[in-house]
Parts: sequence; structure tokens; C-alpha cells
Amino acid sequence: MTHYSFVHLEFGNGRREPSVELLSRFREAFAKPGDRVTLVVVDNARTTGEETYTGFGFEARVIPGDNSNREFSGWDAGVAAVLSRSDEPDVWIFTNDTVARHQGWSPQRAARFGQEIEKLSVHSGPWILGEVHDYVRSVRTPLGPQLEYIVTYGFAMNNTLRKGLVTLSPGNEFLDSLVHDSFEPARKLFRDHVDPGYAQTRLVFMVADPDEMAQTKRKFKWSGGWYKASPLTAETFEDMRMKVRCVLSETLLSVRARQLGADIRSPYDARNGRDRVRRTVQFFADKLWERRFIRRLKKSAG
Repeated sequence: MTHYSFVHLEFGNGRREPSVELLSRFREAFAKPGDRVTLVVVDNARTTGEETYTGFGFEARVIPGDNSNREFSGWDAGVAAVLSRSDEPDVWIFTNDTVARHQGWSPQRAARFGQEIEKLSVHSGPWILGEVHDYVRSVRTPLGPQLEYIVTYGFAMNNTLRKGLVTLSPGNEFLDSLVHDSFEPARKLFRDHVDPGYAQTRLVFMVADPDEMAQTKRKFKWSGGWYKASPLTAETFEDMRMKVRCVLSETLLSVRARQLGADIRSPYDARNGRDRVRRTVQFFADKLWERRFIRRLKKSAG
């Protein structure tokens, strides 16, 4: 028997129904007879009191969250709530309330995500599963170099990794050491010791200086942007400061997982398919070059 635990993060319950419906589709793809599946809904807009939510085959606890690092501190509150009842799931699935709003989940995509969770559930080594984004080139994060990271609107990991990480959030004190705490027109969000190349990849979809943003998005191959992207001003600073702390937490989660020896898995992102095609083409190109080279050697030897 495998125990799976969903920890879903929301800010108010306006998007709860479509999100939980999607979670039920994941559950259908991975749960087998005898498995246990639980759901905790963490409402970061709620400060006190618990309630029970029933729907889509779930009977879930709705608990107040911790919005100090938005979804990451909220997820940590959800993990603590699960562990407080002496539960220690084998697999954790973390989602936020954008999972069903900004993402398109065909039945096939939802099934593949759930099926990959089920396949990985028997793997005892640390692993994390989700959509993988990669950089054009290696970047130097505050915790070490990075080529790729898991996007955290919806992801899963086993308890081996969760225990190694201790918390999903890298900690408010650490994040505050990387991001300025007050606005000054002559500086941006990150403190000076943060690598400029890494900082640029994080700010490209947030700070909407039209000319600079367009140029940088072309450079780093970003196609989208944060829905609240705007120029950095005294009025927007606090919201953008909190957002960039979450963006840091997202990329650093994958660095921390790597440092713990975790496999990073993605069942559905197009990059995997493109990579297979690219490698196949390269293989045949190399073999063709090799045959021509050997042919030339034989001719020169003759």
C-alpha cells in the first residue's frame, strides 16, 4: 500500500473547485486498490480556524497557511499539518491555485502525470517530478550552478527527498539576504552579491521595462511573462519583492534537490521529445561523417 498526500495551496477559495477536480484526475491515474490518498488544502488568506471540504471523492482538511513566503511557506504549513497527525506519506504532491487556471491539462497530460507518479512511487532514492525548464546556458545561483529546474505550479516528490529538504522554502532570512528590503530608484530587486546573469533570468518576465524586457526575453528564450509584470517603482516594489522571493525558492528547490542526489523527472514537457529528435539526428550525422572518414582513409591507404 502506498500513501499519497496532496498539499494544495490557495489564497481564498475562488479557484478551489477546478483545482481539486484536476487533483482527482491525477488520483485516478496513480491510485491502486489499497492505496491511501489524502488532501490538505492550505488557504494562505485564512489566519485562523479549520474546516472540512468534501468534493470529487476527497474529504479534505482546509487549514490556515503561512504567507510569509507565499506558496512555499504555505506548503510547509501543509506538510506540518499532515505530520502533526503522525502521518508520513510515501509520496507528496504539491500544487497551487494556478495549476488549473494557467495550465492546459488534457486528459492525456493529466494521466501521464499521474502515471509517472505511480511509476516513481516504488523508487526509494530521492526524486522530484514536474515540468522542467532549462536555461540557454549554465547560471550561477546563490546555492550553486544550475542548468534546469522544476516549475512549481504542480510537482511531486517522495518522502525521502522531503525529509532531506526539511522545508520547501529555503527560509525567509536567507531569501532576505538576496533581495533588497526597500526601494531605491538606482537599484533593482537583487542585492549586489547575487550573480547578475542569474538575476537577469529571474527578472526577465517580471520587470516590464518594454524595451529591456523584450530584448532579454529574446536572449533567454522566454515566451511568457508574469500576469502582474510592471515597471519597478516604489508602489510595485513590495509585491515584486515577494514574488521574486518565490521565484528564487522555485529554482533553488531544484538545486537543493540535486545536492541531495535527487533524480529530476518530467513526464510530459516537450523538451524531452525535442531532445530525443535532436540526439537521433546527431547520431545519424555522426555515423555518416564516420563512414565518409573511413572511406577517405581507405582510399588514401590504397
